Amino acid sequence: MPSIAVTGTIGSGKSLALTFLTQFLPSVIYNADIENRNLLDHDEQVHELIRKEFGNIYLDSMGRPDRKLLFKLITSDHSAKTLLEEILHPRLEKVWKPLALKSKGTKGNFFIAEIPLLYEKGLDRFFDRTILIACSDSVRKERLHQKRQLSEQETSAWLKHQVSQDEKINLADHLIWNDASEHALELQIRELLPLLKNL
Repeated sequence: MPSIAVTGTIGSGKSLALTFLTQFLPSVIYNADIENRNLLDHDEQVHELIRKEFGNIYLDSMGRPDRKLLFKLITSDHSAKTLLEEILHPRLEKVWKPLALKSKGTKGNFFIAEIPLLYEKGLDRFFDRTILIACSDSVRKERLHQKRQLSEQETSAWLKHQVSQDEKINLADHLIWNDASEHALELQIRELLPLLKNL
């Protein structure tokens, strides 16, 4: 079960690419965004740690972390971002890392993980192949404005905390450029499939 990591900067279309890959390849999947939301919504230990480290203001009326407030905080305060990652990332790694280690270098079904901070955290070493989903800045900003209601300033603040797309292009095994339609993205992934199946 070869291990594949899908990554890219915010707004590039990683989750959609993951969806297409899992349609075409027999696979076990891991979606970091979904797992992150699950922790923030349902893990009471995480709730308590966020309350302790950031204060009650960052919890909603149900006692769960307010993701919008946390997003504003971590895009403006790098130390807060680091602290939140120290709460969340070890818990996320407990889910995907054993699967990646078990799968790396094997044959058969695939383990495919979407990991946004793959290169920032040096996690690419746990995977047989990495796929970077990339797009132009103008497309990214438009997507984030439409889908997440992020301003250009908020998008820029978030990107400052990530390895640049140009650097990621040099690090990735495979590049998919996602500026056009969903169909165009699907066609590129179909072109990539023979290379992945030969792992």
